[in-house]
Amino acid sequence: MAKKLENPFTGYLENLKKHKKAVNPIHEIVNIYYELRGWDKKSKRFFKKKERSYPKLAYEAKQLYEVLDRNLDDCLWALDRMNYLAKKGDFEWSISTCLKHKNL
Repeated sequence: MAKKLENPFTGYLENLKKHKKAVNPIHEIVNIYYELRGWDKKSKRFFKKKERSYPKLAYEAKQLYEVLDRNLDDCLWALDRMNYLAKKGDFEWSISTCLKHKNL
């Protein structure tokens, strides 16, 4: 019998609110995206390209957040799954790719 996958990010927002005063789910989605891609320690010059710009990614993050019924846990899980698929399939991805992918 196949086990149903459980969202490992359940309760993420509540836990985050305990440690930070002002929490914005959109910014958190972008920050987690940067971490998953390994871009969180890059220089400012690295982010000059349009596809890596924070405003563009924030727009995509807002769309993902809205599509997934304003559930941050599900958004982060979608990013994590897309990161896994991208590494496995060796392709580039963005936050908007999560919106286009039918299995997420």
